Amino acid sequence: MKDNEKDLLLDHDYDGIQELDHPLPMWWLFTFYGAIVFAIGYYVFYTFMDGPTLKEEYKKEMAVHVKKQQAYREKISDFDDDKFSNYIRNEELVAYGQEIFEMNCVSCHKAEGLGDIGPNLADNYWLYAEGTPDTVFEFILQGNPEGGMPSWVDKLEEDDLYALTSYIMSLQGTNKSGKEPQGEQYPVWNPNSLTFNYE
Repeated sequence: MKDNEKDLLLDHDYDGIQELDHPLPMWWLFTFYGAIVFAIGYYVFYTFMDGPTLKEEYKKEMAVHVKKQQAYREKISDFDDDKFSNYIRNEELVAYGQEIFEMNCVSCHKAEGLGDIGPNLADNYWLYAEGTPDTVFEFILQGNPEGGMPSWVDKLEEDDLYALTSYIMSLQGTNKSGKEPQGEQYPVWNPNSLTFNYE
């Protein structure tokens, strides 16, 4: 024991072991007492004053998100059949759409769109779209958060959306023992002739 620690010596021992009463660091005490003051203020503000509830904060954040989505949506023109036709007929662009799909969609829809958490995209059943390129394009844009499908309007560029839609449409009728059908049955869309094949 150092000479300057004699005043810190507590008046008890156990089996010859003596204990020193070192004071806590000031930074630790300030942090501790500051946390107590903050907790009291936090409790009073959210319990007795006008502190927003979790629902109110959620609505506020969603309003900002929706406004942001609308701003992105305005940058994307309405679905262009001619532009899509150029994409679906271009193997490189469809392959690019597959890359986008594999980076963003396989966690829910599985490789080749066979379905996992999300529905099977390789059959001809649809929960929200109608099996046509324009409705698939629009659904990718808008999403369905309540159903677990996020909106991609502020995450993908317009060209990426066309490429992704092209790849998804190319999957039609390629169901290889994927997830069971969900939704309503629609005609299988034929990417080669840009027409429908009725089964």
